[in-house]
Amino acid sequence: MSELRSWFLRNVLEAAERQLGAPAVAGLRTRLPPRLAAHASLERLRASAALDCVPLEEGEELLLSVDSFLGDGTGKLLESIGIDLAARVLSQDGSVVRSGDLAGTVARLQTFVEYPFVGVPLVFELRRNPTGFSLIVGVSGHSRATRAVRHLTLGAIIAAERFAREVGAESLKLSAENIADRSNISARYLAVEAEVVERKALPSRRPLTTRAPAASLSAEIERILRTSAPPRPIEDESQPPESMTLRVASAVPVRGPASKR
Repeated sequence: MSELRSWFLRNVLEAAERQLGAPAVAGLRTRLPPRLAAHASLERLRASAALDCVPLEEGEELLLSVDSFLGDGTGKLLESIGIDLAARVLSQDGSVVRSGDLAGTVARLQTFVEYPFVGVPLVFELRRNPTGFSLIVGVSGHSRATRAVRHLTLGAIIAAERFAREVGAESLKLSAENIADRSNISARYLAVEAEVVERKALPSRRPLTTRAPAASLSAEIERILRTSAPPRPIEDESQPPESMTLRVASAVPVRGPASKR
């Protein structure tokens, strides 16, 4: 059987009394149905034993009724009550606080969040990220209880931030979204340095010189032959040159036919 501890309801109503006054909390009972009015009596809750519990369905409805009838129904009152209750835990037990580590301090508040619930598993999953952390909380199978836990947990995170301030942290920004019986909480408080992407310098490239397509070997030889002087013919060394022959011939006297004697 899923239950909620009576002392937790007492703590919630006492925190509401500190913030709103005794008359406001006393008047709450007149606005509740009889099955819930008995659980809204501080006298009865203070007289209960440490192990006394109420059915979870009635306990979760009472928590949401406190926010609806004593607050504006947006969860702000439960969040403020969460700050009050968590601050008391953090101030009384110094081992819970991790100085300069908000995420670590919130992680140590898991018992504070889950201990009031009996017979039902409570999800509490914290993961760090570059800007802070994300936290998933929820009461399995109970979406209305998850709504109440969401607001109380947001208050607990705010209280933890006051006790465990981180050097260089920015103002805390919280956001939350409920999906069925899970609440996704995002806490942003760390500055993300601008990532400088170093680009490797591209190797300098010389402008490409446009060259004409290389001529074929035969065409190149033909061009050389056209532009060069024609080669001198090779003469036969065994025969004298024609000009020399002519000079020798002119030097020899020409004789007529021999006269007969």
